[in-house]
Amino acid sequence: MSKTASANDENHDNKNVSMPHYLMWFRRDLRLHDNTALAALCEQANADNASVSAIFFLTPEQWQAHDTSLAQVDHIARTLPILAQDLQTQLNITLTVQVCLSFADCVDALNTLCEANTISLVMANHEYEGNEIDRDEQLTKQLAKNDIEFIRWHDQCILPPQSITTNDSDSMYKVFTPFYKKWRHTLDVSTMQMHEAPAVNSNNKTKLKTSKASATTIKDIEKLSKGTVDDYQKILQDGSSQGIDSLKHIDMDAQLDHARTAYPAGENAACQRLEAFIADDIDNYDVSRDVPSLHATSQLSAYLTIGSISPRLCYLQASKAQEKLHGNDSDTFNDSDNSDNSDNNDINRWISELAWRDFYRHVLVDKPALIRHKAYKEETDTKINWSYDNDDFYAWCTGMTGVPLVDAAMRCLNATGFMHNRLRMVTAMFLTKDLLIDWRMGERYFMQQLIDGDFASNNGGWQWSASTGTDSAPYFRIMNPFSQAKTHDTNGEFIKTWLPELKDIPSSILHSEDKMRKELAKSGKFADIDYPVPMVEHKAARQLAIAEFKKD
Repeated sequence: MSKTASANDENHDNKNVSMPHYLMWFRRDLRLHDNTALAALCEQANADNASVSAIFFLTPEQWQAHDTSLAQVDHIARTLPILAQDLQTQLNITLTVQVCLSFADCVDALNTLCEANTISLVMANHEYEGNEIDRDEQLTKQLAKNDIEFIRWHDQCILPPQSITTNDSDSMYKVFTPFYKKWRHTLDVSTMQMHEAPAVNSNNKTKLKTSKASATTIKDIEKLSKGTVDDYQKILQDGSSQGIDSLKHIDMDAQLDHARTAYPAGENAACQRLEAFIADDIDNYDVSRDVPSLHATSQLSAYLTIGSISPRLCYLQASKAQEKLHGNDSDTFNDSDNSDNSDNNDINRWISELAWRDFYRHVLVDKPALIRHKAYKEETDTKINWSYDNDDFYAWCTGMTGVPLVDAAMRCLNATGFMHNRLRMVTAMFLTKDLLIDWRMGERYFMQQLIDGDFASNNGGWQWSASTGTDSAPYFRIMNPFSQAKTHDTNGEFIKTWLPELKDIPSSILHSEDKMRKELAKSGKFADIDYPVPMVEHKAARQLAIAEFKKD
């Protein structure tokens, strides 16, 4: 960059020498506020008197290969016109959106784009999955041939991967609690830097020379993005190209309608949701977060996943709420698993969820084989005789297992593209322990449906439930879905919302496997209800799972 700046100084008055041209490549960072790469690029551009353009690639074939949900693709598509508007009005930068089917196409397109527009510097934020890393390394090599710099910044985590390590061996923590303690201590003793992008030169009117499969005006970006979503939906509804007949039961139009209402697009919407959560719900988070009918969680995960909001902003706002509650003289914190301070516990619990998000990304960087369907504990995973029974799996996918809480959770997921975190654990553990179905099948299904689907967190959660991951649940600690319902959906409100056929069954029956079997049987009181009896007996399934995990 210094070479560019030097050349610019020498030719300051030479009108025949064009100003340098820099490019911001947006990926999962669709925001202006606290965007590390964007801030760095704008600062450098102003220092070098350079013009700035921005690019985003719609990659439908790559999304399909990664099982990205329709709801998430639509959320990205709805966000892009807003991002384009914000970039233009606040930073004087024009966003170009272009269709590139795969990551390989992105590399070729960027290389061509840089040559055609005399771009000398590209910046982006790091992505940590395998295909993304390979793509970036390939691009770095291609651009270097033309003396073009490609600089990446850590942005997805509050503290970047490999920054939190054990004191003795400088290696990645295998258990969350000590990781969290050091993560919190690091933040307590340091000042977190927020990255604000300055507007670039007001005369920055540079328009990228691009291919025909691109858009630069707000209207054209909306049209291109919507068309990409429509095409993506058709591919998923057909299903034949990926053999995903299990998605035939999804009403994708209804799912999209719900997601569009529940998750308004854009950075402002995300920030407003954060403010509302801090103001109204965070003080009751530790208890209410486990009650799915209350909708008491932050609902920010979908925005964090595509980068509409910064995780650092989330942490800082929570920390400010904590300071306001206790004053500025407190220098202690309680870990996520054992808190004695009830006042602190709600905010600390939410902060610990942000730490979990960091933790799973750090784990992925430490164990890149996870992206290739490997278990963290391969010795455990390989000894289990996993089931691949398609009928059992389909019953789980469609919410027809005969276990009310599991079925309600799965139907909620199918209808809305979202599932409450407590229910993610319950449904995942039912699939992997009660049915002994390979966790990879459930992991993939969640990614295909979740609007907040994120590989690192989703993989970490599934391997936790399957007892094959880092800091995973002990194999003998298997959730009873009926007792979980009794504890977290006491009156059956959530169950009856999503299983209306059970609306007349008292919660005392819904929360008892024995009573459900009795009353749904041919001679039972509710025999005429179109709902299956529980497909497995939990106690027997639990004993079978424990025996499977104990074997040598």
